[in-house]
Amino acid sequence: MVTDFTKICLNVAFTCAIGVFVFYFGSAPASVYANDESESHVNNQDRDHDGGHEESAQNRKAGRSVKDLLAKDDPRGPPELVLCSQNLNNLGDFALTKRRLDTSMTLGTFNAKIAGLAKRMITGECDVVAVQELLGANEAEATENLTRIAKVLHFHTGRVFDVIVGKTNDPVSRVGYLMATDRVEMLAQVSYNRVELPKILPKERPRFFLRGPLELQLSVRGRNGSKSKIVTVVNFHLKSKGGRERDPAELEWETYRMQMAEAIRRIVESRHERAFGSGETLLVLLGDRNSNFDSAANDILSGTLTLDDFKLKGGCRLSKRGVAFCQKEKHRPLRLFSLLQSDPQTKTLTGTFHLRNVYSWLDDILVSQETMRFAWENYAIEGDYTSFVINEPADVSDHALIGASFNW
Repeated sequence: MVTDFTKICLNVAFTCAIGVFVFYFGSAPASVYANDESESHVNNQDRDHDGGHEESAQNRKAGRSVKDLLAKDDPRGPPELVLCSQNLNNLGDFALTKRRLDTSMTLGTFNAKIAGLAKRMITGECDVVAVQELLGANEAEATENLTRIAKVLHFHTGRVFDVIVGKTNDPVSRVGYLMATDRVEMLAQVSYNRVELPKILPKERPRFFLRGPLELQLSVRGRNGSKSKIVTVVNFHLKSKGGRERDPAELEWETYRMQMAEAIRRIVESRHERAFGSGETLLVLLGDRNSNFDSAANDILSGTLTLDDFKLKGGCRLSKRGVAFCQKEKHRPLRLFSLLQSDPQTKTLTGTFHLRNVYSWLDDILVSQETMRFAWENYAIEGDYTSFVINEPADVSDHALIGASFNW
């Protein structure tokens, strides 16, 4: 079917993405064919404003949707915000995506990739999606490429998603966001792309983030009489293990990721001190760490270790896998907590990234301790969180979509 559809696609990538999207979902929603004044479009928007999203084709967590996650006696009602993260696996325009991924890619499979990514986001009922591996030679091209997904989301749900892209030190790859305007308003944004990373050795040359982490300050509308709340989100994409043969430390760039992790944690601890002391504002870091949950980079990002612990006489050393071995007293209390690894159900899954049938936990959502209670699955049950992992459609990215909902 995709092959036949390709014959009429020509260069109209967005129109074709809608067609492949219909192929994924089985039927076209009324809003695809309606203009902005149509009854079906208005009904879609009303439903989203009320928080009553349609039931997901694939349920979010252990066979349950957002509605099912809420206990009948939970006074909070539907969640105010669903935050998601998705590595797009080198999504640009057709030519750039084909060059980066697969020279045999057709326009049909390219459009299927866009449609499948959008389907994951609708399955997750995402209000804000932090994306990584968004391609474009400049910010305008990257914005245009991410807008393709925003348009498919709009046609299927009636929701309007703003597109925000970050600054980068990479020739083509950067992070960005899709943001539903019916739930959130952006108050400010800050890129970390010009931050000089802390050094392990005094004489090493200065390093910077390859793809600058992008911080947004969002005003999230309350539901059912709840007040709006400020939520700060930081989207990160640390150095991959690619080109590992060029790493002078021969550690698959783990030391580079450690420097990035230290910089991010220092910045958020300095800029958002209030979020560590109260729940008045929420703090969420999410993205692609490019190393497993037991890595030194994760220990540093979460705050149990610091980069100083790996300096001369610091008491810690690295294994070839990038795992820290330290004197027992070196470990500190967590500063940032993983909702995925703290969730009793989610942490039993296989992981968020797969390569040659090997799964790893490369993607994560981390929050301050005061933010954790807003991600409880039930207001009266501490320690069970609303995190989820979505792997289907499987062929659109080597990373799963991850997410969590926040309620107050």
